[in-house]
Amino acid sequence: MLRILGIGVVFLLVSTTYSMAQFHRENCHTQGPPFYFEENSKITLATEMDENGCRYGFAPINNNPFHSRNTEMVFEKAVIMKEPTNGNLSQSGEFSFFYKPNKGFRGKDSFVVYICGSSLRGSGCARLTYNATIR
Repeated sequence: MLRILGIGVVFLLVSTTYSMAQFHRENCHTQGPPFYFEENSKITLATEMDENGCRYGFAPINNNPFHSRNTEMVFEKAVIMKEPTNGNLSQSGEFSFFYKPNKGFRGKDSFVVYICGSSLRGSGCARLTYNATIR
């Protein structure tokens, strides 16, 4: 029994530590296409949340669920390129961001994150525009 529990804990740590995605919670959902450093992608993602905001995190992995080419990605830097108008976007750690809408705000907001890195196919930077809907 203890051995099975240990295996489950290892799987949980591996699956949460090596992921590239928005941290899914009931109040926070993000959809959009994959991005590729070597193409200097400019993509737009739709994100919906409640007043509690949304956390986004990026980390290198193989077999990334958002990266259909399944190539190893190495993240080198991430910065806030455009601040939201109706909330606050803060960077916590190298590749993690948290968006919190202004108190009482409901409606649309947007912000841009610029993330650079490399993969087996090349290197470059991707511009991720988040169109947020706060319900």
